[in-house]
Amino acid sequence: IIFRKNVMFKCATCLTYCRVSQSSGYFELQLIAVQNANGELSDGDCCDGERNTQDLRCSSDECDTYFRVCLKEYQTDVTTTGLCIYGSGSTNVIGGNSFQFKSAKNNQNRNNDGGKIVIPFQFAWPVSYTLIVEAWDWDNGTHSEDLLIERSVRKERINPGDDRQTIQYNGLTASFEYSIRVRCDENYYGSKCNKLCRPRNDWHGHYVCDQFGNRGCMEGWMGTYCTTAICKQGCNLLQGVCSAPGECTCTYGWQGPFCDNCLPYPGCVHGTCVKPWQCTCEKNWGGLLCEKDLNYCGTNKPCKNGGTCMNTEPDEYNCACPDGYSGKNCEIAEHACVSNPCANGGTCHEVPSGFECHCPAGWAGPTYTDECASNPCAQGGTCIDMENGFECLCLPQWAGKTCQIDVNECMGKPCLNAYSCKNLIGGYHCACFRGWAGQNCDISQNSCASGPCRNGGRCHTLLDSFMCECPHGYTGTTCEVQSNPCSPNPCQNQAQCHSLMDDFYCACSDDFEGKTCSELKDHCKTNPCEGSSLSLVVPSVLIPVIDSCTVAVATNGTQEGVWHISSNVCGPHGRCISQPAGNFTCSCEPGFTGTYCHENINDCVPPPCKNGGTCIDGISSFKCFCPDGWEDVNECSRNPCKNGGRCVNLLNHFYCQCQDNWKGKTCHSRESQCDSSTCSNGGTCFDHGDTFRCTCLSGWVGSTCNTAKNSTCDSNPCENGGTCVGGGDAYTCICKDGWEGPTCAHNANDCNPQPCYNGGVCVDGVNWFRCECAPGFAGPDCRINIDECQSSPCAYGSTCVDEINSFLCVCPLGRAGPHCQEWIGKACRYSGLQFPHGSRWEEECNTCQCVNGIVRCSKVRCGRRPCLLQRGGAGPDSSAPCPRGQECVEHQFLTCFAKPCHQWGVCSTPDPPPPLHTQCEPNSGYLDNSCARITLIFNRDKVPQGTTVENICSELRYLPIAQTLAKDCTLLILCDLSYSNSDAVEVAMVSDYPTSAPHLQSLSCCHLPMIPSYLLLTSHGRLQE
Repeated sequence: IIFRKNVMFKCATCLTYCRVSQSSGYFELQLIAVQNANGELSDGDCCDGERNTQDLRCSSDECDTYFRVCLKEYQTDVTTTGLCIYGSGSTNVIGGNSFQFKSAKNNQNRNNDGGKIVIPFQFAWPVSYTLIVEAWDWDNGTHSEDLLIERSVRKERINPGDDRQTIQYNGLTASFEYSIRVRCDENYYGSKCNKLCRPRNDWHGHYVCDQFGNRGCMEGWMGTYCTTAICKQGCNLLQGVCSAPGECTCTYGWQGPFCDNCLPYPGCVHGTCVKPWQCTCEKNWGGLLCEKDLNYCGTNKPCKNGGTCMNTEPDEYNCACPDGYSGKNCEIAEHACVSNPCANGGTCHEVPSGFECHCPAGWAGPTYTDECASNPCAQGGTCIDMENGFECLCLPQWAGKTCQIDVNECMGKPCLNAYSCKNLIGGYHCACFRGWAGQNCDISQNSCASGPCRNGGRCHTLLDSFMCECPHGYTGTTCEVQSNPCSPNPCQNQAQCHSLMDDFYCACSDDFEGKTCSELKDHCKTNPCEGSSLSLVVPSVLIPVIDSCTVAVATNGTQEGVWHISSNVCGPHGRCISQPAGNFTCSCEPGFTGTYCHENINDCVPPPCKNGGTCIDGISSFKCFCPDGWEDVNECSRNPCKNGGRCVNLLNHFYCQCQDNWKGKTCHSRESQCDSSTCSNGGTCFDHGDTFRCTCLSGWVGSTCNTAKNSTCDSNPCENGGTCVGGGDAYTCICKDGWEGPTCAHNANDCNPQPCYNGGVCVDGVNWFRCECAPGFAGPDCRINIDECQSSPCAYGSTCVDEINSFLCVCPLGRAGPHCQEWIGKACRYSGLQFPHGSRWEEECNTCQCVNGIVRCSKVRCGRRPCLLQRGGAGPDSSAPCPRGQECVEHQFLTCFAKPCHQWGVCSTPDPPPPLHTQCEPNSGYLDNSCARITLIFNRDKVPQGTTVENICSELRYLPIAQTLAKDCTLLILCDLSYSNSDAVEVAMVSDYPTSAPHLQSLSCCHLPMIPSYLLLTSHGRLQE
């Protein structure tokens, strides 16, 4: 191509083909039936042989029929010649005069290579297209327009899909039936086959693809490309990470299954931490590593024989011994008989060496020896003192005289659902089957508890896995793959089905309505006519009320196509009540209160328990843990008094009124008030003649040391309303809902896992959470996209399009503004028609627009339009018609570029064309600011036969770039064969040529810009090099 404007530039002809790697599919045409009863060509001649002189039918030698298909861009005025922009294809000779493909007729979805033409494409499918289907007669490889049997031209729109469109074409010579469809290649989706989604399970992503090409993360993954693993539930994501689902790998300084326990300072003995590397000492411990015992007395109890221990400094103590004892630990008896060493009623007498016992009749020995004093029973066995011996009551897992022999618990087969039982020292271990847990593998871990089945699938628990029973329309391990909801077509009464995300939509005709267009429409159901005056009526749109308490889930199990489930925002103890504008309230069950029914009403306020009892709050109830003696227990019910003694019930114990000189707590002895069971919990008994006294150990009180001091709860160790239950040196905190930990100090994270959708921010409370929704969303979990079109903000018949936190009004012609409330211009009248403000239309080779009542058109001199002359009296060819009122006439000065050109003429005009007066002509050397010349060089082998120079020039005048150049100035385009190159056409362009056309009048002078030659060749797409 050579372009000249004062300076001549030479450019190499190039053909650029850009492959869009993100789009892929194919156009498929399947022939069904062909009917050419007479065996004729489009010009009326016989395909082969001569016509019978009697019935004028062609001879028995039939046509050798084959088909050619050309697929190109959508054209308003279709040209059957030129480049097939989207592709082309053809068949071999597939039949004679009439034939059909039965498999294609009976089953259109069945693969059938006969009569099939496939045109692949590697670009975004434009939906609109022009399809030219031609039937030809094969004649020894010769291809001439004379061999054309029939031509079908179709301009339409088609979306990719599996369903075919069946087309019946009835021509003058032949008729044929065929079907078409567009399909995306594997892993390509969307209305343009330009959405790529390839399932993968590797480092780059873990997802599957649904029927619309949307990624769906596999279980345990999240993120845009499903590359972020979902850590173990409860894992502290600030202190733990995971590279695979279900993991929780702690960062440096943290430990525990959820990475919520800090590591203390190395060597820390009796200390804890809140942050890593701390060593905060526990109670009664001190020192840098908390290794110093500040309460040696309480920990070791070193003082014997009732001595009182006093801490002096870390790891040091002193014992204050009672009368009769001395030594570091009060282990030395100074008055031997004070401790009553003689058993069985023996009388103690002090002697210089210690003491000696005077035994009663039937007893002998220096003293009574307690064989259990040395704690001979191991592994928690209980020692029973006997005469001259002892007996050990062992725990179930131990045996032997002193409970030191490990029992093989596996002999009793305690493991129920396990691979094996392993005997351990003091116990056993069961290796459970998958899906079972517990000490004996007797607790079933329900694989369906997490709800793995999607889209309403029903979960069935297997031995070590689960199985999903999917509803109709879904497949896959977890029912995650949805089949095409429009196949088969659920719409009735010939309505067209459109696939949606997890649903379908039926485009009903005016006479039907309903989900599947199965109901007759009642046009009088809503009457828009009110009053008698004429007014602008904007039809109201029925918009479903936003239900803040339910979530619509698509399903095929209901007639409506959706399944409404609760959003569970009010938790397990409340019922959600929907309010306008996405709000809601919660109606709580008895015993609960709060915005989300998350607070258990404290039934312990005011305190209902008396006499120092500890109240434990329940649900609309409470329970009292009473101190010893206040449970209304009759201590005399078991008849503890012996030998005729009378029992008196007291607080947490009893008193026996002995008869006939019997002594002791239970009237069991004639000699002493004390025995081994008189004082409880390690207390020491002292005989005072007619009564006894118990000296209790620390933490115990009462006449028999049977009442524990609840000293551990005196410091109120339980935080955040927790209830302390203690006894002796230990306590337990019963936490309120929402708190956890040994002292109820940790607020349970109600925002894990993330409950808020659409970018909502979760605010964690105490046993509740709140979703602060992003703008444009509402509802308890931010699932509801607020419909800003609900208030009908768009006026004057405009269409409202809901967006995120906004709306868009699509205004009709003549209206503008955010609400289409502004009138932006008046209509124009042109050629007897009225055009709204802003509308555009074509006027021959020019484009016109109405601007506030004024018609503005481009100013290209279109010239006389080429047309095809009538042939054999059959009428003009419809592919190159003349405007109404004109006819195709011969023109002797047409210049032929590719013979034969005798079929071409020009459209007649009522007035003769004005003479041309310009120096800017093809093949001339004239140039100025309003004159440009272009040389078009063609490859003769590719130029269609019957092309004239006037054809080329007419195509140039219809190019959009020509209309752009002629926006303000009149543009004249002249063409002629090049004098110097027989393969070239010279083009001259004049930008200020005067005209007499009313819509082209302009005498202003415009400068022609530098025009890229590729724009002239490719913008309209009808020129071919």
